Amino acid sequence: MLEPKVWREAATQVFFALGLGFGGVIAFSSYNKRDNNCHFDAVLVSFINFFTSVLATLVVFAVLGFKANIINEKCVIQNSEKILKLLKAGNLSQDIIPHHINFSSITAEDYNLVYDIIQKVKEEEFDSLGLKSCQIEDELNKAVQGTGLAFIAFTEAMTHFPASPFWSVMFFLMLVNLGLGSMFGTIEGIITPIVDTFKVRKEILTVICCSLAFFIGLIFVQRSGNYFVTMFDDYSATLPLLIVVILENIAITRIYGIDKFMEDLKDMLGFSPSQYYYYMWKYVSPLVLLLLLVASIVQMGLSPPGYNAWIEDMHLE
Repeated sequence: MLEPKVWREAATQVFFALGLGFGGVIAFSSYNKRDNNCHFDAVLVSFINFFTSVLATLVVFAVLGFKANIINEKCVIQNSEKILKLLKAGNLSQDIIPHHINFSSITAEDYNLVYDIIQKVKEEEFDSLGLKSCQIEDELNKAVQGTGLAFIAFTEAMTHFPASPFWSVMFFLMLVNLGLGSMFGTIEGIITPIVDTFKVRKEILTVICCSLAFFIGLIFVQRSGNYFVTMFDDYSATLPLLIVVILENIAITRIYGIDKFMEDLKDMLGFSPSQYYYYMWKYVSPLVLLLLLVASIVQMGLSPPGYNAWIEDMHLE
C-alpha cells in the first residue's frame, strides 16, 4: 500500500474505466443538449463503474482462487505419489507416517502434516527427496497481471469448468466486445475535435485513424509483443495519462477559472452544484495528482526500466 506504483496504477485504472483523459467523455458530451443534467449523468456513470469494478474483482479473484486450488490439488497428488515410491524403495520408514493418513485420498492438511514430519526426520537429506510444500498461499501470491491474467490464468482455469468450451467462447467474445467498446470512445475523442476544427469528412478521417491504429497494433502480435504492451502500458499510457489529467484540471480551475466554470454549470443545470466539487476540483484533486506524479517520477528514477531476457547459457548452468 505504501508503493507509489500501486496508487498510480489505481488512478490509471479509474482513468481507463471512466474514460478520463482520453477525450472520449468530452467528445460524447458535446452531442448533449445545453440543458442536459450532466451532474446526474456523472454520478450515475461513477456508481455504475464502481459496482462493475466490484463485480469484476469478485469474478477475477474467484477464478484465480479456483485455479490455485486445482493446481494445489495436483501438487498434493503428485508429491503423495513420490512419498509412496520413497516408502516402497525404503528411503522412508513407514513408522514416521501417522496411521490415519490414506495416500489414495489424502487431503491438503494431511499432506502438509506428512511433509513437516519428513522434513524434520530427514533434515539433511530432505532437499534430495524432491518434495514440494504444496501451499495454496504460494499459488495465490504468484503475481498475474496484464495479458497473463486474461490469456493464461483465466483460460487455464476455464479448462476445469463444466462445459469449458462454452465459457471459453463467451470469455473471448467478452474481451472482443470490451476492446471494441473501449476503442469507440478513444477514437471518438480523436476524431471529434479534428472534425469540429478543420471540417473534414468524418468517414474518411475514421478510416485513416483506424487503419493507422491497426498497423501500429501489429507490433503487439509479434513474439516480442508482450514487451511492447508493457512498455506502452507503463510509459505511453499510465504516466502521460496522469499528466494529461493534471493539465486538464489546471486548465479548468486556474486558466479558465473555477468560479466561471461553476457559473456555467449553474446556468446549464438550473441549480448550483455542491461546494464539495469546488474544493475538490480546485485544491484536493490537483494536489493528490501532483503528489502521485512526483512519487511516480522518483520511483522511476530509482528503478530504471528493464526487461527479463532468456539467456540459454545461464539457464543451462
